[in-house]
Amino acid sequence: MTTSPRPPASPVTGLPGGTAVAELLPGLRRRAGDPDLVVDAVTCRPLPHDISAPSTRALTRVAVDARTGSGAPVVLRLVAKELQAARYGLPAQIPEPERRRLDAVIPWRLEADVLAADVAGCAVPGLRPPDVVAVHEQPGDRLTLWLEDAEPVGTPWTGDDTVRAAEALGRLAARRRGRPWPALPSGDFLTGYRDDQLGSWAVPWLLDDATWAAPVMRVPEVVALRAEVCALARRVGDLHARLAPLPVLPSHGDATPMNLLRPAAAPDTFVLVDWAMAGPAPAGYDLVPLLFGRGECGAAPAGEVPGLLGPAVAAYVRGLATEGVTVSAEEVETGVLLAALLRYPCTGMPLHVLFEPATDELLAYAARRADFVRMVLDLEPRLAALSGR
Repeated sequence: MTTSPRPPASPVTGLPGGTAVAELLPGLRRRAGDPDLVVDAVTCRPLPHDISAPSTRALTRVAVDARTGSGAPVVLRLVAKELQAARYGLPAQIPEPERRRLDAVIPWRLEADVLAADVAGCAVPGLRPPDVVAVHEQPGDRLTLWLEDAEPVGTPWTGDDTVRAAEALGRLAARRRGRPWPALPSGDFLTGYRDDQLGSWAVPWLLDDATWAAPVMRVPEVVALRAEVCALARRVGDLHARLAPLPVLPSHGDATPMNLLRPAAAPDTFVLVDWAMAGPAPAGYDLVPLLFGRGECGAAPAGEVPGLLGPAVAAYVRGLATEGVTVSAEEVETGVLLAALLRYPCTGMPLHVLFEPATDELLAYAARRADFVRMVLDLEPRLAALSGR
């Protein structure tokens, strides 16, 4: 809110997704709670974020300077997320048949569909999805999501944050049971991951001797993992099959600390963003990105994960129980460990930078990735212990 005089109203052009102000205005009026809101100016700037999904075209932070019906100035802060069919964002070197297949199986509009399916009605104390201001469909399999800007605090993430988020994620999963679900081409994320990321890419590359001749694969920390990672690559089918008996619940799919925003206006509440990987999953699956996400991207030491695993599992189980759902801690931890072993060791090796110039920085990065993979592999004895109970 500001009290400084406003310049005269002027036309606004160039909004993300080609959206016109007139299209956005009904959503802005709902957001402001004023049917007579008038827009004076809009300021857009790219949101600092490493976009890796081919279905995300752009992220833009938007400030809307407006006036209420009584003339009082107001500023509405939004994030525009432009979504697109995967074919637009896939690397050019992917052969055309594979591009068509990936375009068909990647559910590019899933986030918009999930947010439109009343996920907000399942919000729990301390955790909610972002408010949706507007959804604008565009031709050619594109759309723009206009979301609230949570304006998160920049204070460091803590172990207490992890445990608090784990309990809230358990409550959310329990509340979302039985809700209608958008159709997913692969059925669920981990099955698609087994077939595409592992079966079509990481596993055959790891089992090819030529891969290990690349400079990033000759880093000592990487070489030391070869036998163990290749052995794991040969049994990803078995690991995936062991998920079958576990209870299934709705998951956000990518509940990393980076997607659990803590608004400055309410830092005790998480705003859970980026629902593009939502789907059915083994109970507790959201603990995988929650626990491993910071270590995977290098935002925290990999060594923090083992100490947080037990408290996070207990908190998630407690959250389920609060909403009347009973799943044992052993089942949740088994699912977390199996999913982590599927998701991280094989694709966590520096295969994605295999053909990059071998700079000192890249080799150091490969060593850090190897440290993360080593931590995940070292958790497998916990899985064996659970199986023996």
